[in-house]
Amino acid sequence: MTKTMFRVFAAVAMALAGSQTLLLAQGNHNLEGTWDVNVTVVNCQSGALIRAVRSLQMFSHDGSFTETANTFLRGSSLGSWDHAYANVYTSTYWFFRYNADGTFKSLAEGLNKEELSGDGSHFTASGTVTDYDATGNVISVGCVTHAARRLTSLDN
Repeated sequence: MTKTMFRVFAAVAMALAGSQTLLLAQGNHNLEGTWDVNVTVVNCQSGALIRAVRSLQMFSHDGSFTETANTFLRGSSLGSWDHAYANVYTSTYWFFRYNADGTFKSLAEGLNKEELSGDGSHFTASGTVTDYDATGNVISVGCVTHAARRLTSLDN
């Protein structure tokens, strides 16, 4: 019995070590990490540009998502992300929008589908951003695209 249990534990340990080695060998071939993102929001019907912003997005190992953008008209995003299949991921997040005078404008919900490049250094995304007023009524829906590059250092 003891030898059998030892063999089982040894086999499990070897399998875990092998899977860790495989994950290390694959490198950054998942969405986890920090990204420099160009975000474009357009009118879903006409395609007319609504806004273009640059953001920093962080996909954490625990499935949490955070983002900040280069405009004072919105706050930081908080949300979650998950692996869908192959090199495709999904994310859902929320952030506040502000009027130019700093007062509350809306609560925005972003829903995206990210597709990671084969080498794990870039991703593209598409989705929607829905703005809600203070009472939860939909104000607007925009279609978004993202073009992102992984940040490994400021020199890359």
